[in-house]
Parts: sequence; C-alpha cells; structure tokens
Amino acid sequence: MGKRPNKEGSSIAKDDAPDKTFQQDAFDYVAKWCRRSREFMSGRFDRWKLLEDLYHNRRDLHSWSANQASPASDLWSNGGSGGEKGNARWQSDIVLAPAYIVDTWADRAYQAIFSGPEWLTVMPDGQSPFLEEGDEDFPASYKLQELLLSKLAQGQIHVRIYEVLQHLVLYGTVYAKIFWYSKGVVRRRWDYEALDVVHDHGTIYDCPIVQVIPLDRVLPDWKADHGDVQRFEGIGHLVDKSYDHILEQFSRKVYHLNKKEFLRRWADAAAQDEQARHGTDRLDQPGDGAAPGFTIWEWHGRIPYRGRHRECLCTIVTEQGADSPEDGVMVRLRPGPVLWSGLRPFLSAQYTPLPGPLGMGAVESNLDLIHSISQFLSQSQDNTRLTANAQLIVRRGSSAARQMSMESEAVYPGKIWMVDDPDDIRPFPPLDFPQHEVNHLIDYLNSLLERRTSVSEITLGVSTRDKTATEAHILQESSQSPFTTRTDLFARSFLEAMGKIALSMLQQFLVEDQTITVRDLRGRDMAVTIRPADLQAGQYRVAATLTRQDSTRLAKAQSIERVLPTLLEFKPMLEQEGIQISFSELIKRYLDLVGVDGADRVLHRVASPLGDATTAAGGIDPDNAGPARTDKLFAAPGVGLRPKPQKPPHLVKTGGPMGAFPSDANALAQFLALQASQA
Repeated sequence: MGKRPNKEGSSIAKDDAPDKTFQQDAFDYVAKWCRRSREFMSGRFDRWKLLEDLYHNRRDLHSWSANQASPASDLWSNGGSGGEKGNARWQSDIVLAPAYIVDTWADRAYQAIFSGPEWLTVMPDGQSPFLEEGDEDFPASYKLQELLLSKLAQGQIHVRIYEVLQHLVLYGTVYAKIFWYSKGVVRRRWDYEALDVVHDHGTIYDCPIVQVIPLDRVLPDWKADHGDVQRFEGIGHLVDKSYDHILEQFSRKVYHLNKKEFLRRWADAAAQDEQARHGTDRLDQPGDGAAPGFTIWEWHGRIPYRGRHRECLCTIVTEQGADSPEDGVMVRLRPGPVLWSGLRPFLSAQYTPLPGPLGMGAVESNLDLIHSISQFLSQSQDNTRLTANAQLIVRRGSSAARQMSMESEAVYPGKIWMVDDPDDIRPFPPLDFPQHEVNHLIDYLNSLLERRTSVSEITLGVSTRDKTATEAHILQESSQSPFTTRTDLFARSFLEAMGKIALSMLQQFLVEDQTITVRDLRGRDMAVTIRPADLQAGQYRVAATLTRQDSTRLAKAQSIERVLPTLLEFKPMLEQEGIQISFSELIKRYLDLVGVDGADRVLHRVASPLGDATTAAGGIDPDNAGPARTDKLFAAPGVGLRPKPQKPPHLVKTGGPMGAFPSDANALAQFLALQASQA
C-alpha cells in the first residue's frame, strides 16, 4: 500500500528485498510477537461471544447461568438426574437483550457526527486561510475538504461509521484498518458514426476504505498502557485468503519473498483448489474436497535490529486456523512505514478508556444487572405458569393415580377424574410467591441500569407520565451530557485520525486530476479541478466538525458580539497611535466560533486600494469630503451624533466596514456590526 500502483495494478517501485540476516531476525521477532498477542486476546473470546449473543438475543438464561459457574447455576440443575425429560426444563429463559442500549448510543452518536454535509473540516496547518494559494472563492483547504468527503462517501463511510459505533458501545473497543481500494472496469458505448462498440477504461472505486477488524482477528500491543495504535510497538491482524489470492499477490509484486518455498510447501494446494473450483460450489463443501485456505498474518511495527528499531511491514502465511505464525512462510518484508506520512493504517477507539489496548463497553460493565433482571423476569413467568397450570396431590395407588399414569399425567381444563374416594385427589396448596416485592425489585434494577447506561425514557423519547416544559427541558439537557462527552471523545480519537490518514492517502495515491462539484457564492453547482500538485502543496490538518460546535465556542462568539461596539468607540484613539483594528479577522473568528463552515469563502479579499477601503470603512460616501466617522453608526441618541434611523438602513448603500464595494461579504460584515450595536 505504500507505493503508487500503475495501470496494471502492480507496483512501479523497485523491489528491494532486505538482506537474509534481517529477514531471519524479522521473522523470528514478528512470529513470537504475534503469538503472544494472539494468546493475550484469546482469553477474552468467550466474553466477546457472550456480548454478541446477548445483543442478537441468541443466548438463553439457562446456558448463560451454567457458563458462569456461580450459585445461580444451581437453579437450573436437574437434581442429579441423568438427563432432561420433556417437562424437566420448564423454567423460563427470558434474557433482557441489551440491543436497545447499543442502538440508542450508536443512533445518537451517528446523528451528532453527520449533522451536516461538511462533517470533516480541512484546515491549513500553521498559516491563515487568507494566505493560501488557490482560487479566491475556493481555497486549497476547501477543495481538499470536498475531495476528501467525496472519496470517503464513495467508500460508504456512513455505513462503516455506524458499524464502528456499534462495535464500540457493545465491546468497548473497536479496531479498524483503512486501506486504498481501486477497481477498474471496461465501459462500452456505441459509436454511431462507425456503428461499432468503443471500449473505454474507467474506475468505479478509487478511494480509501475503512474496514472494522473483528476483535478475535486483531493483534494489538499487549504490553501497551494506552490505546493509541501509532504509539504501539506493533499492531497486526489476521485474514483468511485462498491459494489463488496469494498467487495473484505474488504476480503483482505485493508479495516478494519466498515464493518458491510457498509453492513447494503447499504444492498440493493448487490441485485441490482446481478440483474444488470445477466441482460443486465450494461454499457447499464444508468437509473434505473443499479448497484449502490460508491465514495471512499482517503486522506493522518496529523491529529491533543491530541496536535500533526499524519500522517495517511484515506478512506471514500459515495454514488456516493456525494459532501462531512461527510455522509459516514470510512472503513480505518492507522496511519503512507503509504510508508516506509515516502513519500506520489502523484506527482504534475505546468507549470507556482503560490503561491498555482494550476498553470497557456499556454492556459489559452492566452484565450483573442484566443477568439479575433476566433472572427475576423468568422467575415471575415461572410463578405465573405454576399458578395457571393446576398441581394436584394424588394418593399413591389410588384410582386417580392409575388414571394419570394411563393419560401421561395430562391435566387440562374440564378434565373429569374417576376416583373411588374424594380424598384420593385434592389441589396443591397455593405458593406464597412474593410477586409484588419482586416487581418492585425489577423496577429498582431497571432504574439502576438506566442510571448506569444513561438510556432512559427521556433518551428513548417515551414517557410514562406528564411533565412540565421546564422539567422536560432540564431532563433532556441532562440526558445529553453523557452522549455528548463520549461522542466528542470518539470524534477526537477516531474520526480525526481517520481523516488525517485518508487525506495522506489522497496525496499519495491520486496521480491524476480530480474533478469535484462545489457550490459557489451564488448557490450554483460548478466543477472544480484539483491537480496532483495541489494535493502535495501545503500542510493541512483534519478536524471533526462536531468538536468545533460546543457551548464554550458559542460563549466566545457572544463575547465578540458584546465587545464589538466598544472596539468601534476606541478605533479613533487607536488610529491616532497608529494601530488599526482588523474587523475582518474578528468577524472571521466569530463565524468560526458559531460553526459557520467555509468562513474563508464568506470573507475573501478583493482587489481594492487601501486608501479607499480606509475612507469608506465607516459607511460614508467616498465622494463626500470629510473624515470617516465609524462611531456614528453605533452611537446612542443624545450624545450629539445623528440618531438611529427608524427604518432598517440599506446595507452597503454607502459602503461598509470592508470597503466601498457592495459585495456580499461586506454586507454580512455590516449586518453583524449592526446586530452587535443593538445587543
């Protein structure tokens, strides 16, 4: 992935294989490292399987309790019987599925992230947007932002992010890999003049893809005390591939080591793969005769060699299902980072961050409550069954006992019992089950679960009682705080890292001109071309738009509104000392704080003499003589200046703060100044 592909799909960079000594040292180190990481993760497979089954409601209470090896499992024993009869397992198996907790968190976070089309913002790193090279209406950062968003949308980023959010809330940790995917096609069209079919080469995919890695296939740094993959000693993952796929990677020069060893070791794999391909469908062959599979261990990290560490990409092939790559064949070893930016193509996030590579999810930390609620619900249903279905006391050897044995102990409404003595059969005394107290206990546990997960009636949009408007508003604001905090953490740890890596991939893999559709200042769609040189020029950073819209920023924007009239009063005195106030910079910061994207396009410089702009800064007709009086527009009546007009003034009729030209930016600047003066 670290090299530009040519039209045939193979790498155009030189194939420089490391020396044999480094290859052997790298194989030994990476194989042992992957085995230790695999052992670290395997101890948590059962817990993740339980969480998955609970989410999909595929685990009953009996099997859950039996696997816990707790006193609760005694409730489901059969009293030492050798096997279960038809009525031996009559207890209920109700499980409170935590899917609503996961989906509520994922839905709210998704809506907050994709609240607008520009959910990622590309900004120049270390310089003002006004100093960027490019069009006045469309700076380079804006064009890169639109290109980045369009390429991510091409890779179905919205679906991938929702999948990431579900894994994050359910398991507490999510790992993903971002890679560049390009797929070319041959398009056909009619040439009506020559009456022939013309073939054109095109691409239907040429974009970064974000793919979630299942936790049982991730190889994290088990020694790390944090979750930052860029600081890990190494990170890898496992993927199962076919024999043909590995041969294709060899032909494309992606794999460049030990091809002969691979062919010799699995010489019979080609014949089995060919037989399986020409036989019945390989998906219908789970047993013998199916094509053999292989497990690819891909690892990115630092390898110690001769007293220093070298960042490398290593790939080892083993038989499918192997627990360690120590018996495999190394097919790739690339010194240096795979991306030109130096970043590893991996992403991670934690729901509740812990000092280590794994976090804690919303469901795992509440399994005790979910199990207790499920147990009490099942016991309540069992009590209902015991009450609804008759239980009888029958004297041994009586006619009633003989009748029950002949009819397989069937009891049903309206049944007639043939007895010799009325005392041979009588009803079982009713059970004194504390159903009322159990209901109160279930309600208490549910309320406790709501407090722990912050998923309540308010967040779900339902209510069992009427509330005043003030109470509903306070509860709604309070319920949003946990969602807002964790969504902000996810945006900073995952989304911004994803945008940074994706932008570096655009700069590395796009070698042709790119055309995007943007909207100009008049609201019309227009095509803009981005050259590869534009991608390479300048340094940029990517920020999640979600993190730039909070209450603190709005408070700062309101402070600018309040201080603007005061600055206008101080302007003449500051000009006497040779100091000028940049109102355009103030307004630009104001728009940035209130969350208006594209402030560099709303406020752009125009080619005008400096003197004309200074003369007309206060809204005075430049044709009239006399100095500019910027304080007249905001002065209060009764201080010797002209009063405010009764009707709203026409904007930029005689110029504005940004000059004498009646532009949209100048009108917006004058409108904001008027609003600030009336606050």
